[in-house]
Amino acid sequence: MKPSKWLLLSALFVAMFALAGCGVPFEGVDVLNTPPDGLWQSAAVWPLAKALIWLNDTLQAMGLPYHWGFAIIVFTIFVKLVTFPLTLTQIRGMQAQKELAPKIQELQKKYGKDREKLAQEQMRLYKEAGVNPLSGCFPLLVQMPVLFALYAALVALGPYFVNANFFWIPDLGFPKYTEGLGWIANAFGEGDFVTLVGYLILPALLVATQFIMQKWMTAATPSTNEGQAKMMQQVTLMMTFMFGFFTLTVPAGLTLYWVTSNLLQMGQQWLITNERFNLSGVKPAPVLATGSEAPAAQITENGADTAKPQPPVAASASKGRATNAPTAKRRKPTKSKGK
Repeated sequence: MKPSKWLLLSALFVAMFALAGCGVPFEGVDVLNTPPDGLWQSAAVWPLAKALIWLNDTLQAMGLPYHWGFAIIVFTIFVKLVTFPLTLTQIRGMQAQKELAPKIQELQKKYGKDREKLAQEQMRLYKEAGVNPLSGCFPLLVQMPVLFALYAALVALGPYFVNANFFWIPDLGFPKYTEGLGWIANAFGEGDFVTLVGYLILPALLVATQFIMQKWMTAATPSTNEGQAKMMQQVTLMMTFMFGFFTLTVPAGLTLYWVTSNLLQMGQQWLITNERFNLSGVKPAPVLATGSEAPAAQITENGADTAKPQPPVAASASKGRATNAPTAKRRKPTKSKGK
């Protein structure tokens, strides 16, 4: 994909994210007493908002402190568990494409600027390997409506977060959409550095987790074009800081959801790509022995072990000398008789 197309795709993604709360006032809505407006709110936004309210009431009835914060965290965990099969499919698709990357580079060197022939050979390679090149994107497209609806639900629940503290955060409903970045200047001017630092921790965590996730994703899907890879890195880095800037103007409850989602996504990706669990479906390569170690077994296509046992080396039993060295028989000296 050309760099201009990557930029267009990124711009569309940001626009979709910004418009995800379309129809929901930034100051929030009383979803329990206000009827939804339109199919989007009726089918997605209001049900998710009411589910969050129910979960908060349940945790509050159990006497759990910071119930609103934990309601957001528990709800995020539930969403990640439900969408885990899609995440698994997505990461498996990226791992499969990573395995084919060297062969695609060979095809690019072989066919050069013959784009039509290159595209045909790439599709043939994907077909022979049983890999769908869109397998890494399709699950993400399926999850997007759910994520956008949850974002809009958190926007609608803004008034419910007022005075809802969570550990070092005194108010999950702060800062307000209408204030923009003015709260930073006010806190700095009043010398309220405790509040300033408290509300900057989550945005900083968001940027850090987003940056780590992008690094992992880039390593999992190496590009076959160096210029395209650099452009993609620049775009993802720009989007990471844009998201961090965006969280400075939204209630902390929404940022808490976002950070929790990133941490869970990192945990899922580690679980799937870890060779111990092998959920990615990629078999680990055999470890080759080096030095004086015995050679590792070579596995053929039918699974047979072709390694031959090596004869043991006998240890010397006398004075540290090797037993495979020939030993000469010594003759006893003869005494000469004098005449």
